[in-house]
Amino acid sequence: MTKKLFATLCAILVLGIAGSVSAQNDPLGKIDTVTLVINTLDEGKWMVSAHVWNDEELAAIDVPISYTAGMAQLKIDSVSFADTRIEYFAQKYSPVDEKTQTMHFGGLAYMGPDKPPLAPGSGEIARVYISVTGDKKAKTIAIDTTTVKPNNTLMLVDKNAKIIIPALKIIDAADLEKEKKEKKAKKED
Repeated sequence: MTKKLFATLCAILVLGIAGSVSAQNDPLGKIDTVTLVINTLDEGKWMVSAHVWNDEELAAIDVPISYTAGMAQLKIDSVSFADTRIEYFAQKYSPVDEKTQTMHFGGLAYMGPDKPPLAPGSGEIARVYISVTGDKKAKTIAIDTTTVKPNNTLMLVDKNAKIIIPALKIIDAADLEKEKKEKKAKKED
């Protein structure tokens, strides 16, 4: 990636973040969606699977989140982009602020033939692994979108630098499985 292209993409993100509003806004079609699925792995350990549905090509994705478990202190163990829709992005990031229990993750696609923008579609973009640290116990966690310094908010950016404020869904994987079983049982009746 050339320095000029990288600087342009960074400027797009900074300007887009500063000019974005918190309401859902998609000037290019249907409202795109970011879905965070919380999976309990073990007592005190979770994996948040982030998915994006988009109907236009995307050059950048930024998903800032806060995470909490009441009085228990949490830590981000790792973030994985392996085998996801953005695995090939030129830059992927996942800075964490453990003090405020916030982080953001996403990336910038290289806008060239080797690394094109993210095609329209649906699927996983990242997996965030979280665990309890210290002696406090926690059975559940709460995840939400937030704003992280300097001014990163939940957004997608199309290949022409248009800002898209997606809808956000947060789902507990156990609830999702229960819902699927109930729907299957109704169909069988």
